[in-house]
Amino acid sequence: MRYGTFDDDAREYRIERPDTPASWSNYLGTTEYGAIVTNNAGGYSFFQSAAQGRFLRLRFNSVPMDQPGRYFYLRDADTGDFWSASWQPVGKPLDRYRSVCRHGTAYTVIESEYGGLSTETTYFVPLGQRFEYWRLRVRNDSGRPRRLSVFTYCEFANHWKTEQDLVNLQYSLFIVRGRRADDNLLAIEINNHLPADPDCDLTKELGLYSWMALAGAPVAAFDASREAFLGPYRSYDRPLAVERGSCGNCEAYGDNACGSFQTNLELAPGEEREIRVLLGVGQADTVGRRALAEFGSAERCEEELRRLKEHWHAMLGSLAVRTPDPEFDSTVNVWGLYNCLITFAWSRAASLVYNGERDGLGFRDSVQDLLGVMAAIPEQARERLELLLTGQLSTGGALPVVKPFSHHPGRMKPIPEEEYRSDDCLWFFNAVPLYVAETGDLDFYRKVLPYADQGEDNVLGHLRRALEFNLARTGRNGLPCGLAADWNDCLKLGYHGESLFVAFQVRFGLGVYAEA
Repeated sequence: MRYGTFDDDAREYRIERPDTPASWSNYLGTTEYGAIVTNNAGGYSFFQSAAQGRFLRLRFNSVPMDQPGRYFYLRDADTGDFWSASWQPVGKPLDRYRSVCRHGTAYTVIESEYGGLSTETTYFVPLGQRFEYWRLRVRNDSGRPRRLSVFTYCEFANHWKTEQDLVNLQYSLFIVRGRRADDNLLAIEINNHLPADPDCDLTKELGLYSWMALAGAPVAAFDASREAFLGPYRSYDRPLAVERGSCGNCEAYGDNACGSFQTNLELAPGEEREIRVLLGVGQADTVGRRALAEFGSAERCEEELRRLKEHWHAMLGSLAVRTPDPEFDSTVNVWGLYNCLITFAWSRAASLVYNGERDGLGFRDSVQDLLGVMAAIPEQARERLELLLTGQLSTGGALPVVKPFSHHPGRMKPIPEEEYRSDDCLWFFNAVPLYVAETGDLDFYRKVLPYADQGEDNVLGHLRRALEFNLARTGRNGLPCGLAADWNDCLKLGYHGESLFVAFQVRFGLGVYAEA
């Protein structure tokens, strides 16, 4: 069964039927402000950490899958019929509903056609910002005047820490407030009796704030309470507010907060209208108002999307090939490097699979990820390489995960001996020489960086310490021990089992070190 095609000219993947066997997701933003969005508009958003900073809720491995998300509902005021701008969550019959999703480079576009109306929804995070855009364009192709109500919807977490939000309900069900801060601005406040931190420091127990705004059309009504919008014993496929044609202007005090604006549109035949949602972190009364004033216009939204595409396409242009095999060209010129860039940025910290158990940069994986992006983004790769070198402990082993938002080189707590993995720092012998070869920066070997727990050394000293770590932990045959893992996380050989894989890595590392 074919569900989509690659469009290398646009640098997009087109999903041409929405009933995919599993959700197909894309990544928006960065690990400062990141978002997952799927071909049916499911997903979540987070600030710095998908486990400790997730402010939009998603239920993982649930039925129906891939819900909730970022939704636009549309309702015909004359017939009462309603649907969503993405096929889900309403799920109209596909013989009457057409949907195409275009996953691009850090943006996603979902097009739909139903009942003589066409919609185009674009999701993206503008460069360097702590908010996201949802842009909806609605066109009347029916040949007659139409009266519509459009409803936005997302579901806010009751606490940005995932475990608090989904497990510790005796606490998290009582700490959220959703209120209308302005005609077209919602404020979502968690523990608003605690002081706010303008930098949203996730390591402190402070008030947590997010906001949602509507631009491009007047707000007819709103709901900040999930229970008020959905109604009792209902789900996202038939919200009570959409079914009856009006939000209830309900704020949230405890329970669960949502973000729903209602706007009413009248479209002449052939007429198109555009509305925009801006959603981000920070206090609505200050951060939200400033963002709406600066970024709320249609022209600014289009400009930010253009800048985003140019940014990503410039990175993809670092290497181009043309061979007799078009599929090989597609992989090298666009999708292979795009995947490497996404993996470099996110390092398995957030997806539809990692739902909070891994919170940060997996050490080994992140060093490996550098190999795929060194030519495209050498300066960013160096920053990440230096960060990971400071995740190496003074013993020569490494922290299993480096969390940039709470990493303090020279002051991190060492891990127990039984938690060391034998291969972690040996991947530096692949990454460091590649950076030097790509840039010609031989002085990098002399760069002094701290260890995670105590002390410091130049990069060459860090490499030596990595070799000494494995040479000091050998088995009865003189080969390196496998410890808690030897790249294969399922193989725990401990301090008695030896690893040929790591032995090959040590041999390679000795050669690299001798030549450095």
